[in-house]
Amino acid sequence: MNKKMVIGLIIAFLMISSIFGFVVDFAISPETQKLKYNDFKFRFVNQQYFTKINGQEHAFIFFPGDLEYLQISPEVKALLDKPVITITYDPNSKIADNLGEAQYYFEVQLGDAKAIERAVTNNEGIDLPQKSCADATDIGPVIELAQSNKSGIFAENNCIKILALDPSDLYQQTERVIYSILGVMP
Repeated sequence: MNKKMVIGLIIAFLMISSIFGFVVDFAISPETQKLKYNDFKFRFVNQQYFTKINGQEHAFIFFPGDLEYLQISPEVKALLDKPVITITYDPNSKIADNLGEAQYYFEVQLGDAKAIERAVTNNEGIDLPQKSCADATDIGPVIELAQSNKSGIFAENNCIKILALDPSDLYQQTERVIYSILGVMP
């Protein structure tokens, strides 16, 4: 065998073995990606990001690095540090179902970290207490979820307003606030 043929066989072997290794790795964990954000390790599995926070496994829709553009002011952060938070929304909103899902998502994600009280701004025919930003106090802040023509997370008189353009925007902002409360994001 000549020198060119040996080198060609070595290159062919390396190419075939690298493809084989990729296929085997993909077959073992087809949708698992490992990512890191601050001191947290995330696994991307079945379109969700999983991480452990204080020993508890949490699943998220968005990776925290993708939400860095959503800013949280120091006033909002101070209110989020309170041990009890009321989360309310208008059940007559066009996206009321999404607002209710976001409210429930807060409760599920933060159940071990905070006491979450669910409420609505108009409780006619609904078995939840009626609360709004007018009911917010220094020791009991309120988060009001609403659809708006502007987007953002704002603090005003012990109340945090999460204003969303649409359901996708609402879910991103909700996760941004949850990441902040859990200490994943500043």
